[in-house]
Amino acid sequence: MWRRTAVLWALWAAAVAHPGEAAAQVLLGFVDSDSRFAAQGAIKGAATRLARASCQDVLSDFADESGQTLRTTLLASGRSPAEAFAALRFVDSRAARQCRSGTTLAFTQMGSPAIHICGRQFMKRSLRNRKTAEIIVIHEFLHSLGLGENPPTSQAITAQVVLRCGG
Repeated sequence: MWRRTAVLWALWAAAVAHPGEAAAQVLLGFVDSDSRFAAQGAIKGAATRLARASCQDVLSDFADESGQTLRTTLLASGRSPAEAFAALRFVDSRAARQCRSGTTLAFTQMGSPAIHICGRQFMKRSLRNRKTAEIIVIHEFLHSLGLGENPPTSQAITAQVVLRCGG
């Protein structure tokens, strides 16, 4: 009994000392453990990249529909990049139309906190190159903050994320 109490107190102390580290990302609809594991790994890696100031500079590289940089919009909301990222929800949408081509790894509606993961192909890409999966998660995070597409092209967004966050 005392061991269980000690463990609970230790977990509580860790959560209070490092609240951002204690919060787990929300993953919804993942039907197999391989896809879930790949998504969790890529999300964790993306969060680690976004914790670097050099990676956060990508928020100044792009603007939302109103012309404000994503950094300005985020600051106006009172949230840090870490808080905005932690608010995301990742959904395995492998049956979605966007995933059926087999080439799309993830997609997001501009301004939405839901990032849709194309489960099987995302998992396969993550196994081949985890860095690419992390970069894709950051790319989709930018859309969740209000970045549109075309312009800039998907390739231009990803290239800028690689430049700022790829190292």
